[in-house]
This record gives sequence, structure tokens and C-alpha cells, in this order.
Amino acid sequence: MKFLDFLLSLSCIYMLQGIALAQNSANAFWFLPGVPITKFSATMVVPSVSPGSGYHAVWPGLENSGGSFVYQSVVSDSKGVGSWKFWVEYCCNPDYKATAVNVYPGDAITSVFSLGSDGFWTDAWSIVRGPAGVAAGASSTSGSSSNAFPNAGDLTRAVLAIETAKAGTWDFGQVSFTNIAVSASTTNGWCSTSYAVTPTFSYSVSGGTQQTVGGTTTCTYNQVLLKGP
Repeated sequence: MKFLDFLLSLSCIYMLQGIALAQNSANAFWFLPGVPITKFSATMVVPSVSPGSGYHAVWPGLENSGGSFVYQSVVSDSKGVGSWKFWVEYCCNPDYKATAVNVYPGDAITSVFSLGSDGFWTDAWSIVRGPAGVAAGASSTSGSSSNAFPNAGDLTRAVLAIETAKAGTWDFGQVSFTNIAVSASTTNGWCSTSYAVTPTFSYSVSGGTQQTVGGTTTCTYNQVLLKGP
């Protein structure tokens, strides 16, 4: 996969705000079963706030094989440098961005992307507050966003991503994703071989099991830790 293709596929967050693609940088861990994904779930712990300038975002999401469409649960400081906000977004054709929710370092955000029998995708999310969120008076909350994406085709790539823009850098420490499960329409075992990172950065993968039921193989991982560039 070419890095340029990856950048194009991750451009929606900031391109929608009129920021040039050339200012973006992206790091991602990819799950690549090579067939349609029907469910993807992960819990992300909100990292420390960046001490530097620019924009930063971390998210799990799904893409089609061409990288022209992404469905993502975004945590970003692009709506106010020095603080994190969470929203669900998909782009492009159709485009949608949900109302943003304040989140804080240590909050745990679980996102469950699932494809229904009616062809609609749903991102059901929940936020469990950590000590900083509780101290700020925030309550745990949940919600969901659903839509069909007939022009996007099959979503075949699951991704855990870190994106920066406007001279921002990955300067906010490690990002932890836990309780990860990816279900794909295949009976082939793909869990231990079909993942990759773009570009090269430090990471670790903990656990890893697979189960095939009917025509679906689900790969589960205890944790993927994105350590740093």
C-alpha cells in the first residue's frame, strides 16, 4: 500500500475543515482480511493532551478497499487546541459529522461498528469516564450513528490511526486500543498474518485468537499499543 494512498484515505477529518493535504501526517495499524468486514469493535483510552501546536486525532475506523470512504470514531483537538473532543464521522459520499462530546485523558471509548442484515452500518459507542473526566464533572454516556453506504462498496480494512495536521506531531505519548475484534466474511485464518503498519513506527500486539462460525472468521486481540514514531 502506498503511503500517498493512505494519506488520501485519511484526509476527511481535516480536508472538511479546509486544511491542505500536504500539511497532514498519519500513522496507522491496519487489519487487512482482504474480504468484507461485518463487525469491528475496539476500546480506545483517550491519551494525554498534546503539549505542542497543530491538530491531532486518534481513532478506530473502517475503510473500503480503494480508500475513498472511511467510517470512524474520532478523538481530536481540532475543535479547540489543548482539549479532546469525540465524534462519529463518515466521509465521503455521504458525509456526516456527529455533535462533538468533550472527552478527557483516561476516558475509555468503546466503538462497535456492525453491518445489519438491512445493509445499514451502525457505530454504537460508549464513553466510561476516567479520573480526569470525573473530576471535570462529566458523566459516562453512549450513543450511535447509522447509515447505508451503497456508493462505498464493501468495507474491507479496519484501522487504528493517529493523524496530525498544521505542523502537529505525535507528541502525546502512547495510544492504547483494547478488546479488539474484527469479523470478516471468510473461513480462512487471517489473524496472525493480515495486519500491517503505515509508515514504520513502534507498536505491540497482545493476545490473538480466532474463531470461525459459518462463513465468518473473527479475530480478537487483547491490546494493540501504538507506542510512538
